[in-house]
Amino acid sequence: MINYVAYRKFATLKNGKRVMFRFLNEQDREALVQMFQEAPEEDIRFLKQDVKDQKLVNAWVDNLDYRKVLPLVAVDLETNRIIADATLHRGKHAAKHIGEIRIFAGRGFRNLGLGSLMLEELINLALQENLMWLKAEILADHKKVIKAFRAKGFEHKCTLDDYFLRKDAVTHDVVLMMRPVVKRDDAEF
Repeated sequence: MINYVAYRKFATLKNGKRVMFRFLNEQDREALVQMFQEAPEEDIRFLKQDVKDQKLVNAWVDNLDYRKVLPLVAVDLETNRIIADATLHRGKHAAKHIGEIRIFAGRGFRNLGLGSLMLEELINLALQENLMWLKAEILADHKKVIKAFRAKGFEHKCTLDDYFLRKDAVTHDVVLMMRPVVKRDDAEF
């Protein structure tokens, strides 16, 4: 069982900046709101929810339940600001063995390996949480993201045509990618 309060991991990004991973807590309310408020519209228009809506972000913090969603944040150790958010959403009922991954990194922290590090950490956490499968829904246009997930063992299962609908009514195809939590070549016998 993970000690959600004490959990900490440290990493160094490609630019030498040090970050700490930990779980979102109630004291992070303003920092999380600030990270999303500062994000340009073009960065958030492909997210599943309207993260600019402060009521929504407040509801996330007010209703933290690590048994349903593991909200991992990356904190810049120099500024003590939240710079990224990655969540592992546990499935329900017949899908309770599956976790869905979502990752958002602030613009100044992209292409530094942060997303890959957070993805790797979510895979490790899924193992500790006894999940069997991980899934991610990625816009088909986001080739770099698909490549990064593939590098972490995710496979392209299908493309869902016109699956994502933006606020401005434009649709996008979505690639469904999945990965067993314990890959066959990692399993011990």
